[in-house]
Amino acid sequence: MGPLTDAQMAAIQKLGESAMAIAVLIYKREAYAADDSNPFGDDTISFASTPISTTGWVVPVGSTDFAVDASQVVSSKDFVLRTAVGVDIDSGDRVVISSNTYYVAESGIEETWPEWISSRIKRVE
Repeated sequence: MGPLTDAQMAAIQKLGESAMAIAVLIYKREAYAADDSNPFGDDTISFASTPISTTGWVVPVGSTDFAVDASQVVSSKDFVLRTAVGVDIDSGDRVVISSNTYYVAESGIEETWPEWISSRIKRVE
């Protein structure tokens, strides 16, 4: 079997997009601001105030990590967010789905067979 034609790939993408029914807001991470007075660099992370609005679906990965931060146990859960090809989503972006906030750990925009974009997201509680 040879490579898929453009029409075949478009049909597969359309099928995947038909299941993307959850509203997703993507807040792009902004570039770090330079702070010459801080020898350790600027650790303030900021995000765009206007989100990219799209749809997608979330698949649980089934892993939970626990860490101690400021004398509290913090848990984070991994999920995979699938969005349509062409959606602007990158590592470090903040994603809001149904009032839950997630952070993009990595985005699969460099896939060689782009039926959709798969991004690993983390929800921190």
